[in-house]
Amino acid sequence: MTDDVMHRLEALGVALPSPPRPLGAYRAVVEAGSMLHVSMQGPLLDGRFAYTGLLGRDLSVEEGREAAKLSVLNALGQIHAHLGSFDRIRQIVRLEGQVACADDFFSHPLVLDGASELLAAAFAERAGHARSVVGVRNLPGNVPIAITLTAELYPS
Repeated sequence: MTDDVMHRLEALGVALPSPPRPLGAYRAVVEAGSMLHVSMQGPLLDGRFAYTGLLGRDLSVEEGREAAKLSVLNALGQIHAHLGSFDRIRQIVRLEGQVACADDFFSHPLVLDGASELLAAAFAERAGHARSVVGVRNLPGNVPIAITLTAELYPS
């Protein structure tokens, strides 16, 4: 089987970043039965936070969308490091986002669309997912968004 997700990412001009190390005492990826759970990922690039601050105060919706794309790319990097390819992914099941924002910011779904749209482009028919997004006061490292991802696996 060929890794069609990697081919689609390459066609989009997107490269997987090196997966960030966990920032605490937890595992970045846990495989449990047919489910793969990726711990919260933020917009880290080369070991540094690429985006910081609150949406609606320090960052625009478009900057939030870019931070969401980078966050989901980090999640995909974690999956690829764990599995060696994306061939075992049957479906992206759930995407959860936490958006650090000003009190009067209400465009959370538009920010998380940056991640959802990248998943749709990369996984095509396997990308349909449930999702939730909430606004929070702050996130570790002052990042504007953090996402978690759950995928269903084909048997190995």
